Amino acid sequence: MPYYSSTVVAIFALLATSSDAFSTNNKSLSTTSASKKTTAFNGITKPLTFGLTVPSTSSSSSSSTSLNMGIMEDFMGKTDVETRQRENDAYLATLDKRVDKINSLEASIEDLGDDELLAKSEEFRKRLKGGEDINGPILEEAFAVVREAAWRVLEMRHYDVQLTAGLILHDGRLAEMATGEGKTLVSTLPTYINALTGQSAFVITVNDYLARRDMEKMGQVHRFLGLTVGLIQSDMTEEQRKVAYGCDIVYVTNSELGFDYLRDHLALSPAQTVLPTSDGDGGEKSGEFDGFCVVDEADSVLIDEARTPLIISKQVPAPASKYTAANTLAGALRSKTHYEIDLKNKNVVLNERGYRDCENALGIQSLFELPADGTGAWAPFVMNAVKAKELFTKDVEYSVIMEGEKKVGVGIIDAFTGRVLEGRRWSDGLHQSIEAREGIEVSEMSKVIAKVTYQSLFRQFGRLSGMTGTAMADATELELTYDLKVTPVPTALPIARRDYPDVTFKTRKAGNDALVKEIINVGGGEPDGRPCLIGTTSVAQSEQIVAALAAKGIQTELLNASPKNAPRESEIVAQAGRAGVVTVATNMAGRGTDILLGGCPTTMARIKTRSILVDNGVISKEEADTLPPTPVESYFPAPLDEDITFALKNAAASIRVARGDDMKAIDLDELLTVSTDTTEGPDDPDHIVLLRDAAEAVKDLYKEILSEEKEVVKALGGLYVMGTNRHESSRIDKQLRGRSGRQGDPGTSRFFLSFEDDMFVIFGGDNLQNILKTFRVSDDMPVEAPQVTKALDNVQEQVEEKYREIREQILQFDDVLNNQRKLAYNRRQENLFATPEATIEKFAEYNKQTIADIVAQTSDDGSVDVDKIMEKIGQFFPQAAQFVAAEDLAGADQEGVEAFVSVAVDEVFRQKISDLDKKAEAEERPANSLARSANYINLVTIDNAWSDHLQNMEDLKENVILRKYQNLDPVAEYKEESFQRFQGLLDKMRFNAVYSLWQSL
Repeated sequence: MPYYSSTVVAIFALLATSSDAFSTNNKSLSTTSASKKTTAFNGITKPLTFGLTVPSTSSSSSSSTSLNMGIMEDFMGKTDVETRQRENDAYLATLDKRVDKINSLEASIEDLGDDELLAKSEEFRKRLKGGEDINGPILEEAFAVVREAAWRVLEMRHYDVQLTAGLILHDGRLAEMATGEGKTLVSTLPTYINALTGQSAFVITVNDYLARRDMEKMGQVHRFLGLTVGLIQSDMTEEQRKVAYGCDIVYVTNSELGFDYLRDHLALSPAQTVLPTSDGDGGEKSGEFDGFCVVDEADSVLIDEARTPLIISKQVPAPASKYTAANTLAGALRSKTHYEIDLKNKNVVLNERGYRDCENALGIQSLFELPADGTGAWAPFVMNAVKAKELFTKDVEYSVIMEGEKKVGVGIIDAFTGRVLEGRRWSDGLHQSIEAREGIEVSEMSKVIAKVTYQSLFRQFGRLSGMTGTAMADATELELTYDLKVTPVPTALPIARRDYPDVTFKTRKAGNDALVKEIINVGGGEPDGRPCLIGTTSVAQSEQIVAALAAKGIQTELLNASPKNAPRESEIVAQAGRAGVVTVATNMAGRGTDILLGGCPTTMARIKTRSILVDNGVISKEEADTLPPTPVESYFPAPLDEDITFALKNAAASIRVARGDDMKAIDLDELLTVSTDTTEGPDDPDHIVLLRDAAEAVKDLYKEILSEEKEVVKALGGLYVMGTNRHESSRIDKQLRGRSGRQGDPGTSRFFLSFEDDMFVIFGGDNLQNILKTFRVSDDMPVEAPQVTKALDNVQEQVEEKYREIREQILQFDDVLNNQRKLAYNRRQENLFATPEATIEKFAEYNKQTIADIVAQTSDDGSVDVDKIMEKIGQFFPQAAQFVAAEDLAGADQEGVEAFVSVAVDEVFRQKISDLDKKAEAEERPANSLARSANYINLVTIDNAWSDHLQNMEDLKENVILRKYQNLDPVAEYKEESFQRFQGLLDKMRFNAVYSLWQSL
């Protein structure tokens, strides 16, 4: 190791004070003795000896005020943690008693036959319907029944800590469980008892693949107990969705649930709704959630994705020429000459010269002037083009979607999961600006017609719960926003993973080079080497790592942002723990599959079994193309012998006879789940028995080999997790580390950082680079110093706090809009499910209210303006106008005029209904045609008015945010003005509906 002088060591004292973001609160740095550090690294189990030993330093110039503030912050933080810990300990103690009760019931439940166990479900239903408290003794009985059912069906028995987690979920809390502790199995407990209340219980996952996987496996437990289990997938029809949502337990992704909620509130008939209906105030309703819900990866869904609302929009033409011209213009503009870049807030601001040069180039007076063609001012086009140029990077914030060699679109990459968000688009023209920058044909612009945030969506549930591996960092926000208390669940076995300090380099290339060397040192890519998992924060960086490893002859598996890779995640992750395997992932958050040391024989056996079944024609080639491609033969630990191959082919022939030629890919997956994940039942058909025996033989073959490999990997130190960047959220870093050391296994984690990483550059400023240059720090000089790690921790805290403030502001604004949404949607639901008779009476009332408004608005100081009234009656009620003469109204007061006109309009209205019904009867058509027309018109006018209101509210929000510079409270301003606008909205809905209906008569 090279010798570093005390001068270079002093860099790190300066790093601590180089910017506000890199403050150490002026506290004395602890001394690390060189004798305590490992001085030789054998590449397998010991920590990397990059580091510098940093001497104790202190700042004599630090003020007592800043020192005291630091102590107070630490005290408050420590107090908060200690308080939460005491509360959690007391709460867990009460749950331990319930777990003991469940365990005491185990023997009696084991003695029950399958039919008797099934009968328990009906018994529980009756008891709950009879008024028994769901939180009473019936809860322990139900949990004991589910535990026994899981053992009989899956040969999986809930550990005591899993029972504890299930009780936490039932109590409407968020259970924080470490990776590998069996969250998926835990969800079967509370969903069972809550589904017996008569309301659907929802299990929310982060993608279609996980929803399907969990439903296929865990759904077997609930079906065994007589419950129905539904699955929602993105390609399902309305009818399929309605059937699935009608089940006792529903597996669905957060986005599909949200979009179904919005689509239900855009339906034009009850038949178009898919969500469960309920009898609420005012009659039947759809899309109202009153039951139980458990959200998997809850911090990702409820925190990270909560910054972006779900939106349904309609397409309107986009001025492609403007986007193209703005992109060209943005290319000619220069940073600091024409605009300033605010990386912290992801914004760009044109300066005076920028505005002037743009206006000259476009030949206009002002970027804000509105042209006659109605395409809008140039300002947003130019600003979005500059943002697309400076703030959005391909394969980091977005991915270009290809069809063959042609670019066909832009997909947004989720920064927290690394996946492309299907169906999501940036709003306000930003998406089109990025398309123009990438040379893609500019798509149509969208106008929002329905919108909801996850906060508003999930707070509807009467009993919301969640589970994740990392939530304590956001415990306060989760409790304030969703009323979800976070409760850490003890691990079944102690965590044996060693998390080593970050090591930082001057350049990103040097950091990558060191990471590659470390992989080589531990035998990555070698048959007897240590498995390595490399986590990156972008597609581009993951590809750089893969290329660098390939240059060294190391083969890798890549998990990137493509949605096509989601089904392959299980097979990639299944072998990520095998000896010498190197896996590179854009982000491991929410992957949903544990990494088993030595590899997962169950998953590998399933993939091999599926491959042979497909090769033997159990599904058509078209259906087979929808499945993930079969891995190369070297993926599997051993070739199959002739007996196993024959057994699989025999099973395939039996399946073809039993299921015919129309079996779908999803049917094959369910068949495999039944055969590989469930125990044998007395009524299993022959093809299931044959397939189960054949698949079990494959699994046994693989398990024998992989068990030996597991011991080799454990001796090497387990899975080595390496990160290339700190994420904006420390939770994501913890999730990545948590992939190693599951269920007491050994493991290691370390981050290889650089001072060129965004976290340093954006929040550290130029001071860092200047200091590094001053002290001539070489590119490959490793820095392992507490100050750097502490500085980066501070940066993460600042970024997380910033996003927390953004979400808080979104929530404050959304609370206002959500109250209005409820009223608008309630009105819409009343109309959607109204009977023909109720619709007619509703419009008769609308007629009367509209007449009253006309009379009131055309009268001054109590006097009646007959001419104006006659004009408005002719506009709104043309068929009734001929029955109202000016002399009939002359001399009458407002009340008299209103009464006379109302009677005339109502008589014409009723006569029109009668005439249309007689005509329908004569033509042998259904009656109530006017009621159907009125209902349709009412729904459409509500939707159009609400869409306009959403845009008005968005404009209002942008406006009031600027008022903070006038020392005004933006939220208070928003509340006041939005109330006034909403009052006018309800009247607008009625006016438009009445006008449109009478024009159609």
